[in-house]
Amino acid sequence: MDKRYVLFCLLLTIPFLGSAQRKRPQVLVYGYGADAYAAALQSAMSNLNTVWVVNGDRMMPELTSESVSIANNSHLDAGIWANLLAGIRKEKPTDSLSIAVKRRINPRLVQDAVDSILGKFNNLTVIQGGTLRSVKRSGKNWRVELSDRSRFKVHAVVDASVDGQLYQMARGTLDSFNVRTEIPADYFQSLPYDGLARTGVAVGEDDGRSYTLPLGALIPTGDYNLFLTRYIPTVQQLSTGTEADIPLMMHVGQAIGAVAAYTAFFKTTPDKVDVRNVQGELLQYDARLIPFVDVALESSHFDAVQRIGATGMLLGREDGRGRLHFDAEAPVTTAEVKPVLNALFSRSQIWFINHADVDTITMADLFSYIKFVGQRGDELEGQVQKNWKRRYHFEGEYDEQQPVTRVRMAVLLDAYCNPFDVKVGMDGGIQR
Repeated sequence: MDKRYVLFCLLLTIPFLGSAQRKRPQVLVYGYGADAYAAALQSAMSNLNTVWVVNGDRMMPELTSESVSIANNSHLDAGIWANLLAGIRKEKPTDSLSIAVKRRINPRLVQDAVDSILGKFNNLTVIQGGTLRSVKRSGKNWRVELSDRSRFKVHAVVDASVDGQLYQMARGTLDSFNVRTEIPADYFQSLPYDGLARTGVAVGEDDGRSYTLPLGALIPTGDYNLFLTRYIPTVQQLSTGTEADIPLMMHVGQAIGAVAAYTAFFKTTPDKVDVRNVQGELLQYDARLIPFVDVALESSHFDAVQRIGATGMLLGREDGRGRLHFDAEAPVTTAEVKPVLNALFSRSQIWFINHADVDTITMADLFSYIKFVGQRGDELEGQVQKNWKRRYHFEGEYDEQQPVTRVRMAVLLDAYCNPFDVKVGMDGGIQR
């Protein structure tokens, strides 16, 4: 695993780094709304000292002004958005709870949940009613001055304002904003079996069809750490101007917050962002990378399935509505996994040559593969059998001769071969 990512995750576990209030901010988020909230909160959760300048009377007026009902994004809510919905009920996030809460979202309860969540982060400073005076580049940093003369020098800035005011003050017209990856016109009409979907960081649905937005389609070109949320071309294309946009904007905001935190933590720029590091950070906070609608957020297999899905392997089937199903209990064939596994691991090709007669993969075949590619010993079978229900939460009895199901293959490959750790480029190409 990338040593920088290990360091990034390690930092999240250290509670005694000192009061964030005594340190200068590293990320500034400007604006209000679901995207601003998610970006600021993700940056703070990633342990970056964050300032959120709310240029209005309410943090999220679309949720705290009046009751709303949101019917879309069923079984796709995740991350900060799902946690907010769960916070309204003071319960743990689940897919069914998200669906229930969205039927009628009470504005007062939303505000109570937001206040409770934000109150947990000493490294997040919220400035209500702040307005901009100036935004200037200062070396590798940004200097932001508010109308009350308060000044901030930060490494990364997120403009989540409704009019893109900060970006325009800093860079000119919004037309000058270009993303690293242009999404092909047919991207939303086809299943994300490989390529760009390997870099997915924010899921949603368009006219019932599920999708994941690739990281490169959300972050700017160049070496300046100024990010947008609402004026990203793809986000504008998907926007309906209604409450149905809220789940997507939450997911986009969380992804942008993670990237901003990454650039500030490593003192780097968007052109050097590592896809897997950002995706791994999002998974730490229950985000969805791949829009499987049949693997619930609360499933013990959720993370492993998301990581395996992000390799481009075991992506399941599309139903009549265009929603993606993992089909956890379906058997695995050589044909569907061989191309991706051969791209991920050099030794994989030799194993498949030596097992050319294998069509439907059994548990014994999987053990053989893991031993050969993952260089595991003969103790593997005993370890899996011992942890069959206690650690891996598999249903049914242990039987090495039975066909391996998709969920068992995903969990065991994730545990013993770590395919998600193999780097991918911004275009989704595997880099080993």
